Amino acid sequence: MALTWRAPAALRRLVVALSAVVATLAAATVATTGPALAADGSQSAVVSQDCTSSRIRVALLNPTDAATTFTVTWAGTGTWTRTVAAGDRTDLYFSKPSGTDYSFRTTTPQGLDRTTTGTLDCSRSMAAQISAECPRNADGSLPAAHRLKLTLVNRSDTSKTFTVAWEGRSGSPWTRTVAARSSDDTLSWTADDGTAYRIRTTATGFDRTESGTVHCGLAAGTPGMNAQTLFSAHTSTTAGTAITGLNRAKADGSGYESYTGTAKSVRIPSMAVTNNGTVIAMADARIDSSSDLGGGSNNIQVAMRRSTDGGATWTGASAVAHAATTSEGYGDSSLLVDRSAGADGKVFAFINYSPAPGIGYAGSKAGSNSATDPTALHIRVISSTDNGATWSSPVDLNPQVKNVAWAGMFASSGHGIQLSDGRLVQPIVYHQDGADHAGNIYSDDHGATWHAGASAASGVNENKAIQRGSGQVVQNLRSNSGGNRWYATAADTAAGRNVAGAFGPAWNSGLIDPGCNADEISYLRPTDVGAGGYPTLTPVTVQSNNASAADRDELTVRMSEDDGVTWPHQVLIKSGAAGYSTTAVLNNGVIGDLYEIGDTGGIVFSSFTPDWARQS
Repeated sequence: MALTWRAPAALRRLVVALSAVVATLAAATVATTGPALAADGSQSAVVSQDCTSSRIRVALLNPTDAATTFTVTWAGTGTWTRTVAAGDRTDLYFSKPSGTDYSFRTTTPQGLDRTTTGTLDCSRSMAAQISAECPRNADGSLPAAHRLKLTLVNRSDTSKTFTVAWEGRSGSPWTRTVAARSSDDTLSWTADDGTAYRIRTTATGFDRTESGTVHCGLAAGTPGMNAQTLFSAHTSTTAGTAITGLNRAKADGSGYESYTGTAKSVRIPSMAVTNNGTVIAMADARIDSSSDLGGGSNNIQVAMRRSTDGGATWTGASAVAHAATTSEGYGDSSLLVDRSAGADGKVFAFINYSPAPGIGYAGSKAGSNSATDPTALHIRVISSTDNGATWSSPVDLNPQVKNVAWAGMFASSGHGIQLSDGRLVQPIVYHQDGADHAGNIYSDDHGATWHAGASAASGVNENKAIQRGSGQVVQNLRSNSGGNRWYATAADTAAGRNVAGAFGPAWNSGLIDPGCNADEISYLRPTDVGAGGYPTLTPVTVQSNNASAADRDELTVRMSEDDGVTWPHQVLIKSGAAGYSTTAVLNNGVIGDLYEIGDTGGIVFSSFTPDWARQS
């Protein structure tokens, strides 16, 4: 079925703007011949370079009201055809070494005939990033000294030797050789608050000087990124974050009691910012082991910390959701804010419930959507109207949203979104007929009732929904095969975005992914609302994911200013191991990224400005 484009004029304006963007996508010169637009002023092909993965990407855009076939020819290499649904796009990507010359001719039956030539140039894909680690003292105050860290990034396909000089600093200069497509963050210094720094980093073809004052905060002249651990696990070397309100069996076997304790594993971050700017961060407190829901003893409880000052200070950790017994598990939280529900909005926290050990996503059975079904996972929701200070009792949503033909079903962790028409959307994953599917549940009455939407794609797992600047909704999908992220586009109707209805065919975005729950958000502050208090629309989007197709490491944030057609900016957030991540925009426009480091490495909150993210 052809999709009906809701606002073709918006994408047409975007396509016109893209012809100006193409020239700045990479260091190499890109030449384009032929009309930028088809005869009807809409279809386009945009070529960009991605040196994070050494790829050339061709984005095919079809904002018309009928499906069309694009033919892409790279002379001497091959010809490819792609049928793109109405109001949709798809990508072709090519993994090539730096220095590869390319020439793409793209045509459509409607009259598009465009040739783009260039050279993939990743020879100078290097960066030197200054950040500050900002843990707080027990009383919430900042220590007198901070750890200043330099992260060296080498996205080229050959090793690079960096020389780092801090004049007057003992040991300067330092050298580090960084392997191809790798990074190094072993250079760090402890310095008193207020210490001036001027650090020059050079390599062949690279010369960058960073200067400022050692301080926590993102004011001009301070390090561009701050980081602090919010949740830590109890290991042989760390005591673990104390969490109040955990549930355990009484020693005499007479029931259960509340206690303050730690967890052997902390995983699965979720985050949201309320209308008044309160940042809410949640994570699994996996008390006995690192097992997922249904595994091991199944003793998983959900912990929370909050910040009312933009992530500088945080409340102590407390349990906001636990089951009646420790053999029942709550986990994989996802947060969603209804911006229009009063001065503070209303926050929903979706939590997945496992009724017993062995009942995880894989161990769930079809046949029932009862709120008391003991054979399958459940989606439950709690809510807060006071910025997360207190929470309601859980409501089981299986009777409302689960198809009895589904076996396992869970809310995809991280966050949901509110659309510009007020609809609340929470991504889910479910198993039916031997396959995993991505979809959404949604509410049009501010969370009073919830409904299941259509399948967005199959063979996929955890996912996020994003509303584009045109109003269109796309699903960013983790593929079960790994290697790359996939996208699927929701059908549009005259009444608005319709995640309840059909999606177009899923397509490979070319964004690399090792098989991890990543994130993509529209860059919108809590105050960016329009009619009805609903979020406005923007073409600026932020993606957080590993810069590796094989391992959960090199956590990288990308920024796009054309609705994800091109990703010209990327910064490394965490060198080495890093897993699930979730992002949010704070009241002051700062971007927050909450991410995990393996089963026991902790949950870290980092914050940085958009300008810092645009530095490379």
